[in-house]
Amino acid sequence: MRCSSFARFLFVILILIAASTLLTAEPAPADSANTAAEQLKALNDRTIITSRVWLDTERDQFKQSVEKVKWMVGGLWGWRLRDEQDWAVRLKVPFVYNRSDEASGHADIGGMGDIEVATGTAFRLSDRWRTGGGIELHADTASNPALGDSMWRLRPFWGVARDVTDWLTLTFNAEYNHSIAEEHSPPPQRYIELSLPATFILPYAWSIGTNYKAKVDFENGDHWTHTVDVGVAKRLSNVPVVLSATLEKPLDGGHKEYQVNVTMTYYFER
Repeated sequence: MRCSSFARFLFVILILIAASTLLTAEPAPADSANTAAEQLKALNDRTIITSRVWLDTERDQFKQSVEKVKWMVGGLWGWRLRDEQDWAVRLKVPFVYNRSDEASGHADIGGMGDIEVATGTAFRLSDRWRTGGGIELHADTASNPALGDSMWRLRPFWGVARDVTDWLTLTFNAEYNHSIAEEHSPPPQRYIELSLPATFILPYAWSIGTNYKAKVDFENGDHWTHTVDVGVAKRLSNVPVVLSATLEKPLDGGHKEYQVNVTMTYYFER
């Protein structure tokens, strides 16, 4: 059953990619191509601040036929403070559905998840180098404890990006997560996440993104876990919309088997 569900999700991804190809017109001029490249890079690069809204559908598959689907509505609003600096605020509002074949009291639950709000800044150090960071508040707003983390958590983050070439961007990100208040007696959280996203810009406003993530859990004996993901994205030629799909796979076993995200992002062009 899990393989069948995964195949359906891959089929949806292929349909989205095919649809975006049909909507693509002739190759865009140079200025438009540069804008499309920035928007594609902004999917994985926090040092690029561009106002946008998005709808993300995330499906998590766990062992014992446990599934979780999350619909995330998000928005990021950015301002130019000076030539080399931008500022932004970000809001994420999730709606979550959990399903389990196990005999439990949480076999079929849906509702609002934990809202996240963040603010940060980014600096253009040169034509090729950027850096930026900020802080995010993870709020305990879930309509049911099973749909959230049952805690308030702060997440300061920082990153550095380098445009190695016009078609390759490498980024290093560090995030520190620390719970500041717990409800319903969950264990406290204190961990750091390190990630190395890479974005490859392809012709006709396509891109491929990869990401390696390592997590060090300080509340669990400094335990390390590792995750990789790969995704594809397409910027439509007639509207400032990017369609993207990502597959994430843990490398350490555990309860989670994989995660699939399909996202539609609309950019407010300057």
